[in-house]
Amino acid sequence: MAACILSIMRLFVLVLVILLCPVTSAFQITEVYPDTYLDGDADEYLVISGEGSLSSLEVTDGEGRITFPAGAVSSGSITIARDGEAFHKVTGRYPDYDLIGKNSSAPKPMITGKFQLANQKDELLLMEHGLLIQNLTWPGSFKPRKGQVHVLGLDRVWDSRVFISGASRFKPETFTQVQGTAFVSPDCGRAVFEQAISSAGHEILVNVYEFTDPGLADLLCQAATRGVKVTVLLEGGPVGGVSPEERSVITKLQTAGIPVKAMTGAGEDHAPYRYDHAKYMVIDGKDLLLTTENFKDHSFPGSGLAGNRGWGVLISSPDLCSYFSKVFYSDLNGPGVTGIEGHPSETIPYSADTYTPVFAPLKFTASSVTPVLAPDTSDLILSLINETSSRLLIEEAYIKHWSHGKRNPYLESAINAARRGVNVRILLDSYYYNTEEENDNDEIAAEITALASREHIPIEPRLLDLSGSGLLKLHAKGLIADDSVLISSINWNENSPVFNREAGLIIRDISVAGYYASVFEQDWSGYKHPQQQAESGLDMTKIGLACMIICMVGALYWWRHRR
Repeated sequence: MAACILSIMRLFVLVLVILLCPVTSAFQITEVYPDTYLDGDADEYLVISGEGSLSSLEVTDGEGRITFPAGAVSSGSITIARDGEAFHKVTGRYPDYDLIGKNSSAPKPMITGKFQLANQKDELLLMEHGLLIQNLTWPGSFKPRKGQVHVLGLDRVWDSRVFISGASRFKPETFTQVQGTAFVSPDCGRAVFEQAISSAGHEILVNVYEFTDPGLADLLCQAATRGVKVTVLLEGGPVGGVSPEERSVITKLQTAGIPVKAMTGAGEDHAPYRYDHAKYMVIDGKDLLLTTENFKDHSFPGSGLAGNRGWGVLISSPDLCSYFSKVFYSDLNGPGVTGIEGHPSETIPYSADTYTPVFAPLKFTASSVTPVLAPDTSDLILSLINETSSRLLIEEAYIKHWSHGKRNPYLESAINAARRGVNVRILLDSYYYNTEEENDNDEIAAEITALASREHIPIEPRLLDLSGSGLLKLHAKGLIADDSVLISSINWNENSPVFNREAGLIIRDISVAGYYASVFEQDWSGYKHPQQQAESGLDMTKIGLACMIICMVGALYWWRHRR
């Protein structure tokens, strides 16, 4: 009798294990959007990936249950939305199944009870033939965030990147045998920019964070006059707001018949990115100009005038341009993009100190190029740093640590590269707004210096001495990793790679790497190390104290002997 009871208990436990532990299946919930911007979370949805019959599948949140009719199949994935029309409003497409919508043409699954995704805490069970195949919870499987779509990766781990509803998810692609021209500002950027626009024959697509240079605007207006279709996308709410200079440029463009849109919006009409911070042009579907610089007069100054240190490249590749055209139109036609008003104002000619150019443009051929987009593929930067074996030269406007005391992951990867023997040098801007507050470039440099001394690793930071460089400020966002170069709009803070629309390129070419390494060395050598100056020069503080002591002794001697 006891043996029989024991066997029954073992069988009961086995049944519980089978029912409660996930089993292998072709189906998985791979996308969840629980906390939305629309009232009542009408556009919430989930995606089930896998191929085959759906008639044996069941999704439950403990309060409601979704099943599918006989004959229902999936050819790869299905999207189940709460309201099909609301889903279409946000994404521009209709779901495969609509739970409560009245106007959508999408079919409805069979629903038992009340099925709705809670915003901050919920659980979803995916069952097949009555057996549990997936159990996901939030918080747990992922941490919910308003407006964020949570995505399961191929490795069955929930993606840590932040995809806001409406944001793109472009995949990494590499383009080979491309040719182009590398350039830097203020040395030669203006000439390359002018030549690129002047060569346009039928179309120019412009996406840039800020556009205040009337001269560059004139070039686009001239292109429009000769029949080129020009479209401009700007950030609608840059830091500090849209300036009067930019309003004037917008008016100039619109007067020439050029449509100007801005990425902005809030609430239901939210933009999928915190800032549209990209800086590129697609010209005639065959040339891509991508830069670290906004379209400002000090970003692309005329020949012989001082300006920002910026990096840029003009690439000739129809395939690469097709990729960026898709990115452009995805953003232009996405949520949160509206018209923007211009306003004419007086144009003040750009004036600056003289600057003697050092670098001419460099032409290159047969290169390999990989686009880097934020947030889509910004993790490629970490991979590039982690693969470096000999040299890592970083030239950045600034470095900021991430929230909650987390060290900047790009900086952490650079430090780890030094720990494995890579020669790492980091050059940062010293302009006042990057050094006057706490936790700015000077504090970051001090932190890196202390770590290098403590661990005896080959990593050295410097701040560019602007007074000795002839540059207004360091605005580049680039690095040289062995024989590869990164040129991008991505700042080294948390916001830029995680929440912004950013654009960049990884170029694998020894001549291009050598070109930017030369630029780096030029900027690096302009630095005057304050500690070295103090050791080799006179200590004025000590001299001052000595003079004071001598004067006091002399005065005392005179007072005692004045009679």
